[in-house]
Amino acid sequence: MNPIKRVGIIGNGAVGLLMASVLANDYDVTVYGRSTSLEEISITRSGLTSGSARVPLRSSETLLETDQDIFFVTTKAHHVEEATARLSGKVPVFICSNGIAHLDYVKRRGFHLGVVEHGVTKQGDQIEHRGLGRIRIGSTTGLSPVMFQENPLHITWEEDIEQVVIEKLFANAIINPITALCSVKNGALANSPCRDIAQTIYDELTSIFPQHVSYAYIDSIIERTAENRSSMLRDLEEGRPTEVDAILKPVIEKADQMKISLSVIPLLHKLILGASASC
Repeated sequence: MNPIKRVGIIGNGAVGLLMASVLANDYDVTVYGRSTSLEEISITRSGLTSGSARVPLRSSETLLETDQDIFFVTTKAHHVEEATARLSGKVPVFICSNGIAHLDYVKRRGFHLGVVEHGVTKQGDQIEHRGLGRIRIGSTTGLSPVMFQENPLHITWEEDIEQVVIEKLFANAIINPITALCSVKNGALANSPCRDIAQTIYDELTSIFPQHVSYAYIDSIIERTAENRSSMLRDLEEGRPTEVDAILKPVIEKADQMKISLSVIPLLHKLILGASASC
């Protein structure tokens, strides 16, 4: 593919604004959201990295595929199909949402995958970069590796991106429900009793997925984001829909298909749905 000059970011949540604020140093960045008119937003980034950027914010309904050289989709999982309806895949599209519910959709549409390991929170157009990691991208359709200028996002190309997605699923399925239901920061999972629950979820996940995911990887995420409040916890606190269906429901369905009996994961799924309904 041709060198990347123009980057479209679909979703103006915390992750989308983090990516926009960093990539704007080297690329022509446009953010697409639910804005009703063309405007320019000023993003201020603090925390482990700092900086500012002014980028255009356009309505997703006006998106033209040919305006960009590449797209990153950073919306919640339940908004992915709506957010990408205007895209054909002729321009590379990387879906960076949580869970595995979008895997079949990505393959069917000829899109690609991304996994965001950074911790970030948002208030208005101000974001706090709370956990350093990588953005790991890759393709299941034979797309040639896509490279970016070195920057604090640490965007890396992965040859086996599905393995990376499964690893992130393990982390999300363990960290998000426990922190949301117990109303604790991620670091609480390093110690009992939260660690005991985390280990049980891990054991159930390993019975379902053939891909090996080391618990050391989970520990590394917990340590790196110890002071973070998970996205699911913040969603409950702010009365927003959670991504529990995108994260846990496909796991439960896969276990049912394999005739594997689960105890903790289905319970967590129901508890999060119940907590969401009471918000």
